[in-house]
Amino acid sequence: MKKIFIFIALLMIIGRAMFAQVGINADNSAPDNSAMLDVKSTNRGLLIPRISSASRNIIPSPATGLLIYNTTTDRVEYYNGSYWYQLETTFISATYGALSNPGCVSINVSPNVLPENSAMLDVNNPTRGILIPRTTPNLITSPSTGLMIYNTSTNQVNYYNGNQWNALCAISTGITGATGSQVSVGVAIKTDNSNPHQSAILDVSATNKGVLIPRLTNEQRGVLLPATGLVIYNISTFSIEFYDGLAWYQLIPNLLVSPSEGTHVPTATQIIWNWSTVTGATGYKWNTTNDYASATDMVSATTKSETGLTCSTPYTRYVWAYNACGNSTSTTLTQSTSACFTCGSSIAVSHLAGAVAPVTKTVTYGTGTNIPGVTSKCWITSNLGADHQANAKDDATEPSAGWYWQFNRKQGYQYTTSRTPASTWNATNDNLSATWEAAKDPCNIELGTGWRIPTNTEWINVNGGWTNWNGPWNSALKLHAAGYLGYSDGLLGNRGSVGGYWSSVQYDATNGLSLVFSSGSSALSYYSKAYGFSLRCLKDN
Repeated sequence: MKKIFIFIALLMIIGRAMFAQVGINADNSAPDNSAMLDVKSTNRGLLIPRISSASRNIIPSPATGLLIYNTTTDRVEYYNGSYWYQLETTFISATYGALSNPGCVSINVSPNVLPENSAMLDVNNPTRGILIPRTTPNLITSPSTGLMIYNTSTNQVNYYNGNQWNALCAISTGITGATGSQVSVGVAIKTDNSNPHQSAILDVSATNKGVLIPRLTNEQRGVLLPATGLVIYNISTFSIEFYDGLAWYQLIPNLLVSPSEGTHVPTATQIIWNWSTVTGATGYKWNTTNDYASATDMVSATTKSETGLTCSTPYTRYVWAYNACGNSTSTTLTQSTSACFTCGSSIAVSHLAGAVAPVTKTVTYGTGTNIPGVTSKCWITSNLGADHQANAKDDATEPSAGWYWQFNRKQGYQYTTSRTPASTWNATNDNLSATWEAAKDPCNIELGTGWRIPTNTEWINVNGGWTNWNGPWNSALKLHAAGYLGYSDGLLGNRGSVGGYWSSVQYDATNGLSLVFSSGSSALSYYSKAYGFSLRCLKDN
């Protein structure tokens, strides 16, 4: 090993050197076939160039994949072609031993620089880093445990743990590379016989091989007297570790587990997708295709409501967990929508609070057809937003009343002891649309395609000469006095004594046509578009 040190040190004085596969070890074994450089020891590690932040920032044109140990932050860093990234760590142990054998190989631009005693290979330069092979895992056959590469497809440092390739967790330091050039003086271990990159003191390059650093157990690591920046592959924990001068740290692999598929909630036209939380994840992405790049960012939500679907149809969706280090593999979500609707069946609707529903709740609506005057239509048999059908024509309870809407506005309001949402009431009747627009129709949005607000003509046809609230209540629709919200203030009025139901048609620019009834009257007339009236939805059979 002393001869190796003298040979390489001399080459560094000359300027540069190029090799095929290289093994640096104490047992004269050949390098592993998967490694361009194989540094092996049971009582020494690998020292990569130790550079301060100030020196790092003036490295001219650092090569993609350049690796250093930052003595300012005591962290391992690499350059991804645009920015320097710090490899994230977790504390392992502050204990160390006293073993301090003579070092073996030194690569340094200065002559007669002895390697650190704890290093099998000591590579150092104040203005240069080390380059490990830049390739992709799929090009390496039979990788050895501990093999390291710079993955050019993901711009991450990867290592093989004996079973799978792991990406090391890294976050950007925000530091970009410097520009310019410097003289190439390093050692090159390459398959193409090219010169070493000017930013590297050691440039190891191959398209189908990686770098092997010393592989030690916990016990073997524990007897070392390590130098600051010493790097090993721990075969007890299957991880890369380094010594920061005070303690050992493990480089954290990006091993976010995939979310578990949850229990989904289907209806005929929508599915509420659900998945589990993942420890360490800061967010989730969801997509209709298995493509993370185009996925919808759900931030921290673990549920996604998808509407406008086709009944009796199976659907497949995908979800990922992510954090600052990257993302998990995808989890496949599968669910079929409920059976196609036939009038007379019930409809389960999961209302979600937002621009239409004022609160979140699931409601099962009954439906009925063959209503006299409109026999070809299918109606819901309770008000939109009501928990159930009313118990009597003068039922004054909120669960029977349902929600209220202003003409041609999609936002609904619930009124218990106060109005929800409690936003400023729109007291102007300035909605100039002649009919309720489909894009704002709460029946269509909440119940699905085909459902809508009745036209004024349909209300006329269903009205069988009603003169008071007995007619609407005794009809198959069971219309009751659900009350209304006042046009000027949005306060609840006359619940249990007056019923008001919008049609989808206006009377004029400031008034909409509606059915309004009480104990003494029932009429189709016009009212200010600013009133909050009930909705009863229908669709064509």
